[in-house]
Amino acid sequence: MTLIDWLWAIPVFGLMIFMHELGHFAVAKFFGIRVHEFALGFGPGVISFDRGETRYSLRAIPLGGFVRMAGMDPDEQDDPAGFNSKPIYARALTIFAGPFMNFLLASFLLSAFVWTQGEPVQTPIVGEVLADCGGQPCPAAAGGLQPGDRVLTIDGKPVLTWTDIPSIVGEAAGQPLEILVDRDGQQFSVVLTPVEVEGSHILGIRQSFQRGSFWKALTQGPSLTYAYSKAWVISLVEAVTGQQAVQLSGPVGITREIATQASAGLTNLLWLTAFLSINLGLFNLLPIPALDGSHLLFMAVEAIRGRKLDPERVNMVHFFGFLLLMGLILVVTYGDLRAAILGR
Repeated sequence: MTLIDWLWAIPVFGLMIFMHELGHFAVAKFFGIRVHEFALGFGPGVISFDRGETRYSLRAIPLGGFVRMAGMDPDEQDDPAGFNSKPIYARALTIFAGPFMNFLLASFLLSAFVWTQGEPVQTPIVGEVLADCGGQPCPAAAGGLQPGDRVLTIDGKPVLTWTDIPSIVGEAAGQPLEILVDRDGQQFSVVLTPVEVEGSHILGIRQSFQRGSFWKALTQGPSLTYAYSKAWVISLVEAVTGQQAVQLSGPVGITREIATQASAGLTNLLWLTAFLSINLGLFNLLPIPALDGSHLLFMAVEAIRGRKLDPERVNMVHFFGFLLLMGLILVVTYGDLRAAILGR
């Protein structure tokens, strides 16, 4: 990975944060909420300028952003253009608009990915043969497989669709496999021994893709966004119930993954940015103090009670939640750094 690969983290983080805060900002303006500041990043300001009633600023620490609206501070509760003076539906939509923009961004990027990369071909035709599998030669490349080869059988088991390949290879658990291949009408056999990479046994081949229509790609983006979101929620439930281990990655780990995908090509980076945007949107909807989800939860309580909660107490809860989140980020970052150092 080159320095340029690592620097891709800046526009990736920046795009996701900008879209998130733009959602809050645009809907707040729509409902007539006064916005004091639209900021990307935290900490000391680097660049700022005023336009109308709003200050636009770029800050030194590029790990987030915020839209500071009038009326969210207890001292501004009587401001008619303040956030807390607006109806509950207006406040809820303003808060939800941030995560929604992350889902919208992901849908657009995944549509672009499908349009650029194409749709996966379900027939077992090799689309790409990898040279490196986790620091070791890939069996497929060593065995002479080529893009366009069609896998007919593996150890005598017929291969009808692409998904049959990882299934049969995984069941073999690293044992040598005799693979019957068709290449331009000529059949031949090759014996390959799968290698283990990150807990899975692979041959080092990738599925082929076929470019589809632009309009179909536009519909597939939202569909994939929904599918990934559903899988994320299921994984979270399984982690909370102890059915699977909790896997967290902080800014360092995410930056490393961005650099890895950037080094593999911009198409990979496109998919990863969409995936991270989905994660950002869903994470912000969790009912954790300081996140958008907790604001929505307090509004739900307000709607049930029929009267507003004490703003000072709500702000205090959000403040301590923010401190806990910063502490969690530090812990996860330490783990990412430790893993990176030991990995070397």
